[in-house]
Amino acid sequence: MNHRITQRGFSLVELSIVILIMGLLLGGLMMPLSVQRENARLRDGADQLATIEAAIEGFALVNGRLPCPATPASGGVASPAAGGCTTQHGFVPASTLDLNGQRNADNLLLDPWGSPVRYSVSRTDSNTDGTWDFVTAGEMRAVTMAALQPDLVICSTAAGSSGSACASNNETLSSSAPAVLYSLGKDWSSFSSPDQQENVGTTLGGGPSGSTYRVAVDVVFVSRSSSRLAGGEFDDLVIWMSPNSLYGRLVDAGHLP
Repeated sequence: MNHRITQRGFSLVELSIVILIMGLLLGGLMMPLSVQRENARLRDGADQLATIEAAIEGFALVNGRLPCPATPASGGVASPAAGGCTTQHGFVPASTLDLNGQRNADNLLLDPWGSPVRYSVSRTDSNTDGTWDFVTAGEMRAVTMAALQPDLVICSTAAGSSGSACASNNETLSSSAPAVLYSLGKDWSSFSSPDQQENVGTTLGGGPSGSTYRVAVDVVFVSRSSSRLAGGEFDDLVIWMSPNSLYGRLVDAGHLP
């Protein structure tokens, strides 16, 4: 007896359905994976800022002062000037602090999104002797803790703020920070919300790459929860140094009172 065995393959319609289902499944997986990657960058960014803050505190314990910001022209090294710093608003002096991490063509330390980490210091001169209080060795002791008045301000919103103060006490997270560290987040190359614009109001260049970078223009910064609402976007990571914490550490190290 001859047995005829008929083999039947998938029809084009069935193949199309299978491909469609696989596409939908893969599409459903891609979004969570992208969210997971972004969440990992956020964690890495927060950890990086904490590491930098600890390195700055360590520098202060050894030297009795805060380091000046780096500039694109200084190659990742702190950039002091007569009586203070080349600029109040610049970048983390990663070479001075001996920090590891990816650098760009101007040797500036990059955050997880590939943008230089910003760093600003107070430029107050409380005893009017022509030197910045927080970046000059022995100056904090000369001024005394009671008279020190760091000038960096952190607000929960830019609405109603001036170039030197938040709209009110309700929006003020800190009115006297000696130093601020921040990352511009995922959308560092393009953003328009007022809160993000507050953290970058001018540009700084002069490095070998020829690039210019957005940096702060005044002493007011904004820090708040992340948002993707149209017109209110915010993904900056901002931390600041507590004056009391800094003074306490400097007292322990013998640099104050």
